[in-house]
Amino acid sequence: MPSTREIAIVTGASGGIGSAICRRLAADGYAIVGQYRSDAAAAQSLKASLEQRGADCDLVRADLAEPQGVESVVAHVRRLIERDPHARIRVLVNNAGILLGPSLQDATHDTFDRYVAVNLRAPFFLVQGLADLMDRGAGVVNISSASAHIASAGDLVYAMTKSGLESLTKNMALALAPRGIRVNAVVPGFTDNGHPAFSDEAARAYMGGLSALGGVASPEDVAAAVAFLVSDASARTTGSLLDVTGGMTLNPRPHGGASVKDVL
Repeated sequence: MPSTREIAIVTGASGGIGSAICRRLAADGYAIVGQYRSDAAAAQSLKASLEQRGADCDLVRADLAEPQGVESVVAHVRRLIERDPHARIRVLVNNAGILLGPSLQDATHDTFDRYVAVNLRAPFFLVQGLADLMDRGAGVVNISSASAHIASAGDLVYAMTKSGLESLTKNMALALAPRGIRVNAVVPGFTDNGHPAFSDEAARAYMGGLSALGGVASPEDVAAAVAFLVSDASARTTGSLLDVTGGMTLNPRPHGGASVKDVL
């Protein structure tokens, strides 16, 4: 009999953390469905690199700020499942997000709504639309942020959406437990996603000084946490937050309430 084709869906797949998650899950044997919004070149590069390693990678372009974008991802995955009776969804990683900001003074109705739509509404409705295609033992991982645990007035709206995502994680874990679907979150701190600031010695020192262990994470550190949470090794883990901030949330050094984007 043909073997089961296990699919991992990763949103924000073209970014630094998203592409690292795709590479790690592909190495673990998953067929990848990667969502991206606009960076087609990066998405195609990821697809080519995965296929060169013998992995399956399917891309879907969608703007998760729009309900139609979320619906298009769900429809795309459903068509894949319909075409391949041996395929099943084992993993959904809600990684896509709008990063950092705005402050109380800078927020507008439009920016507020877009942050909430991408960082919070999209994960909710992606799970709602795909959960019935997941078997027992499947895993959802939401990518949160240290900003949900550290006050930063300049990143008020971003931090609020990530706090909401962590609440969603716990409540959704309870809602999906009867189906045997586990829902957890990874909490990264500063992670070298290729932004030029990470090559700036002063900026990197500032970021590293905010964590107990010092330094900054690599995207592969976050990907490893995701891989653990969807593996059989975490079969009894649901509704949890896996902190990979290097201790940034333990006793954070004050930074005056300024936005961390000021150093990025």
